[in-house]
Amino acid sequence: MKKLSIHLIFFSLLIVALAFSCSTEVEDTTSTPVVQIPDPETEPEPEPEPVPVEYTLSVSSTEGGTVSSEGGTYDEGAEVTITATANEGYAFIGWDGIDSTNETLTITLNSNLSIEPIFQLIQTNESGYYSNGEIVSIDPIVFYDRELVVNGIKLIVAGDIGGQLAVPDFWIYKTARVFELLIDKDGEDIDANSQLNMIKTLKGEIGWHQGYPAGQRIARGGGNEYSPNFLDDNRNQSYPGIEAFEDALALDDMVWYKNIDSQGTGDDDINEILEHTLHTLHRFGVRGGVQGSTEALNIEAEEEDISNTEVFLAMKEAYVNGVFDIEGYGGNINNQDAWPVMLKEYQYLLTYGMWGFNEFWEGGSLSPEWNDNARTPEGVLANNPLGYELYNAYFKPVISIPSKEILRAIFQDNDQGESGYTSD
Repeated sequence: MKKLSIHLIFFSLLIVALAFSCSTEVEDTTSTPVVQIPDPETEPEPEPEPVPVEYTLSVSSTEGGTVSSEGGTYDEGAEVTITATANEGYAFIGWDGIDSTNETLTITLNSNLSIEPIFQLIQTNESGYYSNGEIVSIDPIVFYDRELVVNGIKLIVAGDIGGQLAVPDFWIYKTARVFELLIDKDGEDIDANSQLNMIKTLKGEIGWHQGYPAGQRIARGGGNEYSPNFLDDNRNQSYPGIEAFEDALALDDMVWYKNIDSQGTGDDDINEILEHTLHTLHRFGVRGGVQGSTEALNIEAEEEDISNTEVFLAMKEAYVNGVFDIEGYGGNINNQDAWPVMLKEYQYLLTYGMWGFNEFWEGGSLSPEWNDNARTPEGVLANNPLGYELYNAYFKPVISIPSKEILRAIFQDNDQGESGYTSD
């Protein structure tokens, strides 16, 4: 019995041990699982934004009108609107740099661009511009005692004064006739609108000397032939009123009757009048005729730098190529004080070369001042191409070539020949 009890106790303990062992195994197999958190994905770095492409729009303003904007720098593909507005008396006719005749442009910029509006003076009634005036007395006399207006130019003429006889009327008419021949609206290759602009510029109605009509002084022999010399600095004391009278006009040099250097031949007279009338026309009229001529033909070196103007560059080329000799003007191409005179003479000589008028020079030559290799248009083209371009762009459309036959009929030896001038 006691043995059985021991067996029962042992068996009970075995059951308890087995139960505890099973419980432990269950607990081990049901431990809390470890959650694996994946690493966050590495995000790619953003690519840098491309630098925008930029273009420049340049808008220039020109004589005769305005533009709404001068342009600027814009992103590629930007749309920019520009409007051109003509001043009173001008008409907008198109754009330089882009093919359009619309006053308002909307431009999509895909490249650099420079544009410029083109304005044209409105052609008006020619009456009063092409005019042949009559000799009129100046009262009171201020050295000059007569005047005559022809095609916008006022001829002012020395009277019987300073120990000299008055310039004869027939010389006034001959000078007026030359201006008439040089400003002929029916001349070959003349652009009517540009020539009319030239006359308006000469009259002082428009242009760079607006308010000061162009004048042509006419006197006898030379300044020293008058006592005292009316060209001296103290001339106003000697000839009261002369300075105020002249200051109201745009004046260059003189046309001399019986120039002291003249031999009295008809050809000498032709040269005398043509050279000095061309000086007046080139400076005060041609510069103002064709669009762009105001800038291209500027010879006013005292007022601004003109070293990059078209006329200066053409003259410099002629000098470098041996066409134009400047020894008579100081010999220094860099002497800015001498530029106005050099340029004035250069334009006259260039015109003679393009006209083939060398036959009026003594012996047919003015060498070395003007090389014989540039006495024809072909010679000018070969040796002074910038001068050739200058003449064709700005001179040819406004100055008519006078007939050699008519000139020789007007100017004959010893004051013979009739002017053929008829007043309106």
